[in-house]
Amino acid sequence: MRRITIINILIVLQVVFFTSCLTTKQTNLLQKPGKGILSYPQTPPPVEEYRVKVGDQLTIMVTTNPMDVLTTRLFVYFANSTNVGNDAGRSFSIKPDGTIYFPYIGDIYVMGKTTLEIQQLIELRINANISDDCIVKVSLENRYFSVIGESGTGRFPIAKEQLTLYQALAQCRDILPYGDRANVKIIRQLDNGTVIKTFDIRSEDIVNSEFYYIQPNDIIYIQPLSRKFLGLNSFGAVFAVTSSLISFGFFIYNIIKW
Repeated sequence: MRRITIINILIVLQVVFFTSCLTTKQTNLLQKPGKGILSYPQTPPPVEEYRVKVGDQLTIMVTTNPMDVLTTRLFVYFANSTNVGNDAGRSFSIKPDGTIYFPYIGDIYVMGKTTLEIQQLIELRINANISDDCIVKVSLENRYFSVIGESGTGRFPIAKEQLTLYQALAQCRDILPYGDRANVKIIRQLDNGTVIKTFDIRSEDIVNSEFYYIQPNDIIYIQPLSRKFLGLNSFGAVFAVTSSLISFGFFIYNIIKW
């Protein structure tokens, strides 16, 4: 009876250890859909730049003709800069009414516009009211995404337009072995609220889907697998543990029998 009980316990523990081992199907990316790998409809890549929202921070730089001393001094003063030169830049936060207050011009409605559209609008206003020899450059300061969970934790800059999901994860680190690749979540802020998008990053369909490109202020959440157990992530590790367990079990059995 004791022998049967010990053997049964060892079999159960061995099954538990083997079920805790990861497989390439659980961890590999760009797999063909099917047999547990989800398929996603093809979505055209975004061709339009990000449109600013309330609370976004803009950096606006005005470049003047160095021969136009008065205008140059005006915009250097506007930038609160003591640097010598003809470039003047300043930060603006988009107010709840969707406007920014630009010195010498007044309120400008920028909500829902791209940085290029804002740039053209300000440049038109400056050239019409102050000087017709100024160039404006507008950039978005708060272009960041965040990562939490089984791929580290951090906040990272978006250094280019159309940053992909894989490029974003490469900036932090690879998904840890026990990250749940089948249920990756992106928390995204939209004009009408916050949405959570869940998808299977193992599917090769991701590269043509709505999930492929990161937007400013996205949060990528990699949750841990519910099967995570003892940190064993290879067949060799599981085999070594189960072999040791079996040997130990028979050692105890022989002592009891003796």
